[in-house]
Parts: sequence; structure tokens; C-alpha cells
Amino acid sequence: MKKLKKWDYPAYEAKDKKKKTIHSRMGEKKYGYDKIPKDLVIHHIDGDKNNNQYYNIILLHRKDHKRIHLTKSLIIKSVQPSKEEKD
Repeated sequence: MKKLKKWDYPAYEAKDKKKKTIHSRMGEKKYGYDKIPKDLVIHHIDGDKNNNQYYNIILLHRKDHKRIHLTKSLIIKSVQPSKEEKD
């Protein structure tokens, strides 16, 4: 059986017959989304595209994700509480 890939990430065939990355599906489950919003991405903390364990994926804004890859650093400068935590 051939292993599926999408953008060099491990993938599977979804019900609609399209390829979907495994890390995106894991992120959707972990963060409670049916589909990850366009301005967010799932990032592999250890940089290993094949390590899709819950502890190794994190939801980031696209700008933060780009900064991480440019600086090769996952330093979080500030964390804002969610709206639910403020109420």
C-alpha cells in the first residue's frame, strides 16, 4: 500500500476523496474544529512532519508560524487569554 503525501506531509484520503494531512486532522480533533480556520495552522513542535502525536502539535496563527520557521525558535513572547477566560 502506497503511503499518501500532501505537501510532503503524511496524508489520508478523506470521505470526499481529497487528500488531507494527518497533522491537520489531529489538530482539528485536538482543538475542536471541523476545519482549521484559514488564518491558523497546525505546527509540529519538534519539526518532525511524521510525529503527529497530540503533544507535538500546536495551533498557531499563520504570522507566528512563519516567524517560528524564519527564526528557528518556538519562543512564545506573550499569551493572551481567550475571550472565555476573560469572562
